[in-house]
Amino acid sequence: MRWIVAGLGLAVVIGSVSVLLRPPGTTLPTLTIESGSSAFVTAEGQIVGTGRVATAYVTLSPHCPISNACVPALNRLSEEFGARGIDFIGLVPGVAATAEDVESFADSFELRFPVLHDAGHRLCQQLNATHTPQVIVLDATGRRIYSGRIDDQFSRIAGGRRIARDETLKKALGQFLDGRLPTESQTIPVGCVIEDIPDALPHFDRQDLGIIYTRDIAPILLTHCARCHRPGEAAPFSLLSYSDTVRHAKQIRAVVEQRLMPPWKPVADFGRFKNNHRLTDAQIAKISAWVASGSPEGRSEYLPDLPEFADGWQLGPPDVELFMPEPFEVPADGPDIYQHFIIPTGLTSNQLIRAFEFRPGAPEVVHHAFAYFDTTGQGRELDAADPAPGYGRVGSPGFAVSGSLGGWGPGGLPRELPPDIGRPLPANADLVVQVHYHPTGRSVKDRSRIGLYFADPTAQRFATEILVADVNLHIPANAKSHHHHAEWVLPVNTWLLDATPHMHTLGKKIQAIAYRPDGTSEPLIRIDDWDFYWQDSYTFEQPVSLPAGTRIELDCWFDNSEDNPLNPHDPPQAVYWGDFSDDEMAICYFQATTFDYDDYVTLNRATSEYFQQMYEAYQAAKAARTCER
Repeated sequence: MRWIVAGLGLAVVIGSVSVLLRPPGTTLPTLTIESGSSAFVTAEGQIVGTGRVATAYVTLSPHCPISNACVPALNRLSEEFGARGIDFIGLVPGVAATAEDVESFADSFELRFPVLHDAGHRLCQQLNATHTPQVIVLDATGRRIYSGRIDDQFSRIAGGRRIARDETLKKALGQFLDGRLPTESQTIPVGCVIEDIPDALPHFDRQDLGIIYTRDIAPILLTHCARCHRPGEAAPFSLLSYSDTVRHAKQIRAVVEQRLMPPWKPVADFGRFKNNHRLTDAQIAKISAWVASGSPEGRSEYLPDLPEFADGWQLGPPDVELFMPEPFEVPADGPDIYQHFIIPTGLTSNQLIRAFEFRPGAPEVVHHAFAYFDTTGQGRELDAADPAPGYGRVGSPGFAVSGSLGGWGPGGLPRELPPDIGRPLPANADLVVQVHYHPTGRSVKDRSRIGLYFADPTAQRFATEILVADVNLHIPANAKSHHHHAEWVLPVNTWLLDATPHMHTLGKKIQAIAYRPDGTSEPLIRIDDWDFYWQDSYTFEQPVSLPAGTRIELDCWFDNSEDNPLNPHDPPQAVYWGDFSDDEMAICYFQATTFDYDDYVTLNRATSEYFQQMYEAYQAAKAARTCER
């Protein structure tokens, strides 16, 4: 066995298991050795007791967002409990990364505990580890005392609480050190599935038989997933090749079977939308069967051409390119951040906008963005009151914006209006860009860009934004499926261009239906598994034509019980309408247009009056609750 000291750091490599020991700020070389032994693993790769009080083995993967996000918490725990006799040791399964990946991962995420590259999965298999991250704690004799999650921040793969409520691992280690068995000795880990080693996968003499990657799976993934899962984009790993895909096969099966990925929320056949990347039941079944059969590759001649993606601006160079005034630093961990940035447009005259495009500066931390515009200066006042770049606020921008340009999410295409329509953007307006940041385990700076595209000079129709809502919202504590209803009648003939539903973290289900005066109805949008972290705007395949007198009804359901892992209150309490994350909302916005200018003016005026009535009702209800307290 070779021991190498680099400064205060210690590095050991045992057989196919690489160990990196480093204090903060220390870098170490990659090391190799043929055989050896140590206090925690034998030359044969058997895990044994350390002679210390206990060892916490933590499975990690550089390509798993949940694993990465947990590193700062693990660093803190390793320091706290290392001083009390519990060692932390990271295990990176070989299929998840190469030895070089592990060293880069340890450096960029500033790991403060040893990391082992478990190339042959021998240690992970002995520990019965199934996911990254997962913690398995053994006492000095090798007896298992805990296995499972770090805390309850991530209740599911695609989302979690803003802040963990139950520090499960910390509690279990504390109880063990107090001489008691942990009250929870086994919990369910949430993260990425540890994959099989490709060399251990079954192979077939006739690789064109059955379901194969090149003919059956690649077309699905390249069509529905590659826009995000490619180098330089927001997704944590690429899916452009078989070698990329087979390293994540079980994880792909898990997320598509749960319909977590691709992240398309509207249910099928309830409104028809452009850029629908929802997988069909048949496609999901095909992926599941392929993974179950060993993920065979198949003959290369079946492989489709890779899709072509535009570099940089998806719609070409914009007419106006705008930047965040200064970079914003996203911390390594903590709750998700909703930051609003004020960006002067510099326009000296009124313009009609046909499209806007958002380009994240740091795609790995930018979850989604919405762009509003402001002609009142209120956004600047909020910005000036916050010492950080922009101002922080979860929910709405905090004042009545002058209008909206739409939203962006990973993999989404810019929202472009039909050629004869433009969205009025007044001269000297400011953009108010709300960016949802998701910490990923290391500090990152973002300076995103906005591109504005002017409508054709021949455009004669104007787009505006209407909404359906009712601020008289009261969700009782412990209500598991509280129903809320709102409706609004269109004053003129109207064409709906897109839909943007909005609720907060108690939201469970939302749907909007239009009822025409002749008794016919038009399903607009329905989401049965609302997720605050995956809200988006959805453009209709064709504008939805609705005559004057059409009633748009909005129905929403909320889960304000303790069973909702995203409930901001513990224990649950009554929740009312409000802008903040622990309040709630129930709105559906629609970008809309009319056939002539007079109808546009009427629609805009009616929308403003409707909004003003709701705002006054909200202020009155809020004042009444304050008086009651």
